[in-house]
Amino acid sequence: MPDEITTMDITFDVENGLGQGYLAYSTSPGSHPALIVIQEWWGLDSHIRNITERFARLGFSALAPDLYHGQVTTEPNEARKLAMALEYDTSAKEIDGAANWLTKQSHANGPAFGCIGYCMGGGLVLTTSIRNQNTAASVVYYGGLPNPVDTLGQINSPVLAFYGEDEVNRANEMERILTQNNKSIEMHLYKEASHGFFNDSNPSMFDQNASYDSWPRVINFLLNNLT
Repeated sequence: MPDEITTMDITFDVENGLGQGYLAYSTSPGSHPALIVIQEWWGLDSHIRNITERFARLGFSALAPDLYHGQVTTEPNEARKLAMALEYDTSAKEIDGAANWLTKQSHANGPAFGCIGYCMGGGLVLTTSIRNQNTAASVVYYGGLPNPVDTLGQINSPVLAFYGEDEVNRANEMERILTQNNKSIEMHLYKEASHGFFNDSNPSMFDQNASYDSWPRVINFLLNNLT
């Protein structure tokens, strides 16, 4: 597997303006599977940047759009305020703009792309797949469901989802609707883990067993659907 990567903060065109994000891609020759990484409600923090780099070291071209435009927090109350203030129409344009920009780069394949998100970002992965027909693989870590929830039936890509035992009802609802609409869904529930279990920068939330089990599943899923 490649391990040399290039990283940088970049800007990209968005309808009526510019978006910004963190880019990481393999320096090995050729073009690589394109992946959009969507942040938790904390912002584009060091954890999300690190995840973006992990994917690049495994041969992806990964871009994490900065939906808070530079704002990052470690305080739950502040994160809640930032998430509530997020303009979802603007975020949708920025995610689509990021994917459009990434898949036109020489180091990335296109126009199809994968999308992975955590917490708030997990929910945005689902709405991205509903909205953007170029979404070829969707990975959801404990993300919220769209409103109305039946719009899940319009998803354009296979879905791989991970939830802890505190969100069983949400996971079951997603699986039920996608299955009823003949969509591809692979669901994993971790009984000893809870929301945020993949965040290894937060010891109170991190669950090593669930995280280590989910990671190779993610890589295999993305490679199977993007290459």
